[in-house]
Amino acid sequence: MAIRKQQKAQTRAKIKQVAKQAFLKQGIDATSTRYLSQQANIAVGTLFVHFPDKLALVKDIFFDEMEIALRTASQHQQHVSSPVDYLQQMAHVLFIFYDDYSEFTQQVLLDSLAHGGFHTTQMAAVYDGVIMRFQQAGVDENAAHVFAENMIANYWFVLLSGLPKGVLGRQALDHLKRLNLPFEMSYKNALKSR
Repeated sequence: MAIRKQQKAQTRAKIKQVAKQAFLKQGIDATSTRYLSQQANIAVGTLFVHFPDKLALVKDIFFDEMEIALRTASQHQQHVSSPVDYLQQMAHVLFIFYDDYSEFTQQVLLDSLAHGGFHTTQMAAVYDGVIMRFQQAGVDENAAHVFAENMIANYWFVLLSGLPKGVLGRQALDHLKRLNLPFEMSYKNALKSR
């Protein structure tokens, strides 16, 4: 039984490896499941045993790569107190990743928005981090929530305006920082009044 599990894991890994290369080179929509099966030396049905559809395969690759990117970034990031700096730091890592995997991001993000998936959950965690930083500076809970909601709305605005173009680099981060300048000032004022 252990051999069968190992074979399944190897087949799954081979499919993902072949698919990642094909999707990045040819594009997701231009890559057929038949092509992937041929490249992985498996039957089309075997591909569907491991992944019920192409989107499931795209998502699996996307989340693996995102986990690697976030883990790598967390090893090099320093703790920041400012909620704006915190959001900038998170956006920097995510925007680079989204640019590198723009077609993956478009498909996964649309699915996530339609079904309340990963990005909604991810942004809820960032939202909580923003609130915590405002409250640590002495901003009352209601104001911290209002500030965080607006900052997250600014994040979504920058993300959704840059994503279709595949341009979420330095310019997008600067735009996000400018949009959140009033909240940075509120944070600094709260620190001064402590």
